[in-house]
Amino acid sequence: MVDVTNGHSQEVRGGPQTIIPTAEELKLSSYDNYNIEAAMEALHQDGFVVLKSVVNVAHIDHINSYMTKQADDILKNNLKPFNQGVNSNILQGPPLQDADYLYNDVFFNPFVIQVMNAYLGARPVWNFVTGNNALPNTKGMRQPVHKDITFFHPQCPFYVIANVPLIPFNPSTGSTEFWLGSHASTSGKDQVIATPETKLANAKLRVGEPCTFVLDDVREARRKIRPPIQPICEKGDIMLRDLRTWHAGMPNESDQYRIMLALGYQAQWYQNHTLRSKLPLSQGNFFMKGGGQSVEVRANLFPDDADFQKLNDDFEFRHSIK
Repeated sequence: MVDVTNGHSQEVRGGPQTIIPTAEELKLSSYDNYNIEAAMEALHQDGFVVLKSVVNVAHIDHINSYMTKQADDILKNNLKPFNQGVNSNILQGPPLQDADYLYNDVFFNPFVIQVMNAYLGARPVWNFVTGNNALPNTKGMRQPVHKDITFFHPQCPFYVIANVPLIPFNPSTGSTEFWLGSHASTSGKDQVIATPETKLANAKLRVGEPCTFVLDDVREARRKIRPPIQPICEKGDIMLRDLRTWHAGMPNESDQYRIMLALGYQAQWYQNHTLRSKLPLSQGNFFMKGGGQSVEVRANLFPDDADFQKLNDDFEFRHSIK
């Protein structure tokens, strides 16, 4: 255990690095240089970092109460395909039409955006919103190790996912398996190449380009260097993952839905101009001002009766310009 006792950061050897805000940082909604440096080291070395205690837990509980009831309806009416080909996990986005569920510390968290400005460059682009639900009582059911990338991607930081867990996040509730450091040298050559027969829900595949799954021999070689971990997070924490980092959904042995929101941030230089969040027109003022943060919001606004679950399931991270 390496414990920085000044209240800034903590690292369990082999595990994820965590950034612990001081009382003054929480008051100012801004990290000092020490914590920014720690976050940069974590993202560059591990492709992953946990920001501790940066969201109001009451906000988390309020959103989770809505999404738990919504999940019951989704499963009862078979409204979603299972994710990564395993019947234990679905995509499920947050409520967007009702202002009562729209919190700046969730959608435009100042600590997240500060770290994104440092890692991806000035004024990163927020253009992606969804969520991930590890279904209860799915013992023994896990996803293959994969990247959320189906193309030959840049080998540098270009996109980051912020995950906001809505219940305690640990192995018993199906915390995601992360392969720390896998992002640093990975390329599309580490992945299974799609053929005309390859099918995968929630993914747009092109023959001759990677599908999401990491090759077995590549995975096992990496395991000998640094085996995967399942982080432990509490309500109020946010996880940041470089999109290139390998991961896998894991069994949720509890009787609760394990939902985590997913917000995507893109570097300004990266040539994807078509990926956009799909948001309700009635809440355009909330979303388009970006919480007053240094972030560009790229979104299309739709009437409130649009199916935002379905609209936001349609996404692609690849270059839109060749």
